[in-house]
Amino acid sequence: MDTTDIQKKCEEFLQSLPFPGFIVIGLQTDPENTQVVYSLNKMPLKGAVKSLTHTLNDLISKI
Repeated sequence: MDTTDIQKKCEEFLQSLPFPGFIVIGLQTDPENTQVVYSLNKMPLKGAVKSLTHTLNDLISKI
């Protein structure tokens, strides 16, 4: 499964939800490479950025 297929599945999943949302998926394709796929579904970009900022702060605090 390549990133295009994963992107499509993310979009299908989000469209099935009855509310706006977004999803970010990181996947390790091999020990040297990591790829990221994201999709927004009626989620305001500002809201997604704010949520991701909180998530990054949480992850950084665990390092």
